[in-house]
This record gives sequence, C-alpha cells and structure tokens, in this order.
Amino acid sequence: MDTWIDLAKGSLFRISLAICLLGVAYRFGVAVWQINAAHRRAGDKRLPVGVIVRTTVQWLLPLRLFRKRPIYGLASLAFHLGILLLPFFYAGHVNLWGGVLPTWWPRLASGPSDVLTFVAMAGLIVILLARLLIKSSRDLSRAGDVGILLLLLGLAASGYWAAHPTSSPFAPRTMVLIHMLAGNLALILTPLTKIVHCVLAPLTQLIGEIGWHFPAESGRRVAVALAKENEPI
Repeated sequence: MDTWIDLAKGSLFRISLAICLLGVAYRFGVAVWQINAAHRRAGDKRLPVGVIVRTTVQWLLPLRLFRKRPIYGLASLAFHLGILLLPFFYAGHVNLWGGVLPTWWPRLASGPSDVLTFVAMAGLIVILLARLLIKSSRDLSRAGDVGILLLLLGLAASGYWAAHPTSSPFAPRTMVLIHMLAGNLALILTPLTKIVHCVLAPLTQLIGEIGWHFPAESGRRVAVALAKENEPI
C-alpha cells in the first residue's frame, strides 16, 4: 500500500499536475487567440471597455445570482470556496507541495479545513440535486457534468476521512490512496471539463461582446450562403 501511495503522491501527481497546467494554458491561449482573430475580422472594432469590466466583475461576484436563486448562489459560493482554498492552504496539502511554496505560505489548521470541507460538500450536493431535479438545469447538463460533480464530492469526502481515519469506512491508508487518486484524476480532467472556467471566466464577457461585432458584410455573405441575396430583409 505504501508503494502505491508514494507513486500517487510522487510521479502520478507530477504527471497529473503537468497535464493540468499545460491543458489550462492551452485552453487559455486558444481563447485569447480566438478573441484576437475575431477582433481583427470585426467590422466595428470599438469595445465598451467599462461595460466589459463591470459585467466581468458582476459575473465573478454573482450578486445577481444571489437575488434570483439565493440557495443555488450560496451553494455555488460554498463549493468554490472549498475547492479553491483547501488544495492550496490546508496544512496537509501544503506539506505535500514540498519546497514549491514559500515558508510564509498560510496554512489552514484541521478545524477550519473541516468546516470548509463540509461547506464545499453541502454546496456540491445542492448543485448536484439542482442538475438532477430541476428541468431547466437538467436539460443543460450532460453526463460528464454530473460525473465531475460526483468526483469532486468524492474528493472532498475522501479528504475528510483521510484526515480523520477513525471515522473512515475503509482502512486509513486505503482512504489516503483513494483521496490521492481522486485528486490526480481531478487535475487531469480540469482542462477537459467545465472546471476550466476557473481560468476562462474572466474572458467570457469579452468573448461575448466581440461575438456581437460581426465582420463587415457578414449579413450579405449569410444571404448568399442561403441563396436569398435578392430577397428583402
């Protein structure tokens, strides 16, 4: 078992992290390239920078979501807080990073980390139920969207049990291995699933704004493609 754990937190972790970072960098680079290409082709190159910045901040701090869907909004906030803070600030995780992080890096003790874990799990359960039970969310969800939520839920639960072996349903070392393998899988899937929005989210409003600035004569070309160039609009 110790051999498998050493492999999971050593070579497998480094490979998974490399796939995650390279994949996210590729997705970000492609998004920037597409934005630049769309802007070059746009007939109207003027962009309302102030509006884009304001709407981007509104999406990153979804106060409107709290007003319209308060339960879902709180669940989303809880889920993101746990998923973003625990991997980088839980003391046990910081120790695994070795000498990569500086000595002054803040470390969350067991108590606050447990609270964040339960908060994240509660948020994940609410979001998962919404995707399964609410028709509007269910129609927009694919099997992979539900699967990644289940993976993250298992990651959070296995992390808690790994840190509290007396409550674990499996042997302590087995639970540690399960948690490490789930974490490595989550890293690999990050650039391939909706998790990548944590990096691409700041670009979504800019992409949407440029998308409305159609290239010059695009309307005529659409009419030609539809064989309706001589018909009135």
